Amino acid sequence: MAKVEDCPGFETFGADVKAAREAKRLARKTLAEMVGIEWRYLANIENQGAIPSL
Repeated sequence: MAKVEDCPGFETFGADVKAAREAKRLARKTLAEMVGIEWRYLANIENQGAIPSL
């Protein structure tokens, strides 16, 4: 998994995903199911700045 430092422009990606999810009033588990990933992986993206693989 890539780190934020290795991906210029992705510095706020996790925070942006979290803000959009909360604005839509979606639970983390619901969004994760919608995009086909584990909710724990989504949590890592939102909270730890993990960059999702393509």
